[in-house]
Amino acid sequence: MDNDNKGIREILKTGKNINILDDRTGVYESIAGLMADTIKKNNEYGRTTSFILPVGPRGQYRRFAALCNSRRISCRNLVTVNMDEFLDDDDHYICMSNPVSFRGFMKENLFDLLDSDLAVKPENIYFPDPENPRETGKLIQELGGADICFSGVGINGHIAFNEPVEDMPIGDFMGLETRVLGVSRDTMIITSLKYNGFVDLIPRRCITIGMKEIAASKKINIYLEHPHQAAALHKILYSKPSARFPVTLITRMEKSGLFVTREVISGVSNADRLRS
Repeated sequence: MDNDNKGIREILKTGKNINILDDRTGVYESIAGLMADTIKKNNEYGRTTSFILPVGPRGQYRRFAALCNSRRISCRNLVTVNMDEFLDDDDHYICMSNPVSFRGFMKENLFDLLDSDLAVKPENIYFPDPENPRETGKLIQELGGADICFSGVGINGHIAFNEPVEDMPIGDFMGLETRVLGVSRDTMIITSLKYNGFVDLIPRRCITIGMKEIAASKKINIYLEHPHQAAALHKILYSKPSARFPVTLITRMEKSGLFVTREVISGVSNADRLRS
């Protein structure tokens, strides 16, 4: 416990906008509550709400749907833009019945759970389209940037599927728009752990929202919930911003905030044992 408290004190000294949550449940409840409160407030003023949403973290969506149903918060004026989706080898969407499909996950864990009179309008549910990647950027520009972008972090620092790039100037990387690309081996491996390690069954292609569209958001919340994200947190806090670890380019922005569990912080604190 003393080491954990010491780690928290050291991390807070970095000056980053850090919010410490007890555990993963706290992460999911925090996101669900923020989503519901934001929509409720905008509804009261007759404003549209727009979110960029990840599938990772994942546990918030059922909680959010339950909050909306119980509190009668209408999502009719909500626009959702999911970050990404896996593609087949021909760069078409994988089937929604595929366990790794983000479209299938969101349908099952959010959109189908909202009461029909509160549900998001089908025409307000967006996923980046491999047939028309520019559509996502155009939509976000029309919205004036998403109200909030929610995101996790990959072990290689990717945000959405914006994978690390060697030797690309920061300005060029931050100008990347929605596009089709290959999934890195690191990302394939970490994804496969949810499916008994069958790396070869993980799609090798994807479409992702770009860094440009993410950075246009009015607010960007980054969540680290798993023990294996401790190394990512360490790089976020102590590394120079670089396209080699993409999330560092977002967390340097004043409108970004970090939300981390005590378990992740403990991992950073205990890393000194590996260096000894």
